[in-house]
Amino acid sequence: MSIRIRFAALLAMGIPAGAAFAAEDGSTSVGGQVFLDISHISQQQEQKDGSEKDVPPTGTGFDVKRFYLSVDHQFNDIWSADLTTDAQFSSSTTAGSGGVAEVFIKKLYLQAKINDAFVVHAGAYTTPWAPFVESLYGYRWVEKTTTDRLGFANTADWGVNATGKIADNLVTYSASVVNGAGHKNPTRTKDVDFEGRIGVSPISWLTLGAGYYNGHLGQITTANESFDSNTATRYDVVAGVNVSGLRVGAEYFNARNYKSASAKTGVLAGPAGVVVAPDATTAVVSDKADGYSTWASYAFNEQFSVFGRYDQSKLSKDVVSGLKDTYYHLGVGFKPTKGVDLGVVYKHEKVDDGVVSIGSADANSSYAIGGTSPTTGGKFDEIGLYAQYLF
Repeated sequence: MSIRIRFAALLAMGIPAGAAFAAEDGSTSVGGQVFLDISHISQQQEQKDGSEKDVPPTGTGFDVKRFYLSVDHQFNDIWSADLTTDAQFSSSTTAGSGGVAEVFIKKLYLQAKINDAFVVHAGAYTTPWAPFVESLYGYRWVEKTTTDRLGFANTADWGVNATGKIADNLVTYSASVVNGAGHKNPTRTKDVDFEGRIGVSPISWLTLGAGYYNGHLGQITTANESFDSNTATRYDVVAGVNVSGLRVGAEYFNARNYKSASAKTGVLAGPAGVVVAPDATTAVVSDKADGYSTWASYAFNEQFSVFGRYDQSKLSKDVVSGLKDTYYHLGVGFKPTKGVDLGVVYKHEKVDDGVVSIGSADANSSYAIGGTSPTTGGKFDEIGLYAQYLF
């Protein structure tokens, strides 16, 4: 029986992912992860007269924000492969449809593990930085990391990656050469981008990390290579403590030419028009952003925990200097059984002097906070029950 037939039969019978079965030349396992919530959102847009107006996604509802389904196949001690699909709801322009559920490839790679210090991945694979910070933060199911949610980092991309652990995990690294537009867009580009990260754990409970990105974010092709262009760069540092149930950490990023705000409207957009001009006669705008994220959580025992996070970012330091995003959340967590996390969470976000699109909040995956004028902004509040389960 082929692997494809075995996988289809597994799904049809409802066998939980995480189960494994033998194949003719190795073993295959299936797993999944779901992020969901039921909450009330209140989002307000500041008007030019100083008043505030309720705007979408204000209301109460249920979201399944992410559904990952993974198939891993181990050929032998060196070679393996992974396919991870992702699902999200997307707005649709089809009359009467109201929207569609999209299923797309998150990861699809072939792996060769030469040894612990050198593991090679070819295909769509985890990027070096954002997932590394997620592992220190520990609450991705509540909210994305700051570079991910603000659109300054991808979590997976198409290309070639090498990872490794050195000196009994004292040093870890990840280096990728990628197309640059993220896992949803495998389009061939004129040049490839580079992203790298190094982590150091001088003691078991402390991790320090630094990252770097350089490239064109999948924007430059043979059709527009002669147009005016910028190079996007990003520098990152992080520190995380994880000891006796306590997690504390902080991340800082500095990004140039990922996005730029409009001096007229205050809307932050990119990378189109920032990395490369839309035509041969237009000049691109250069802009930069920086910000930080801090978090803390404490697990009283295997079931109960408390957690919180605070982020602040200046998103257009060269064009709309007052454009700022401030975000925080507070929560109480409960783990009823292995593989299930529940949390009562309150979130607050405020945007000053413009409009910022956030890659989170509801099943559409993004929402805009702020007013379409550099002198106005907006705020977002949410309270609800968040959950993740793995199977």
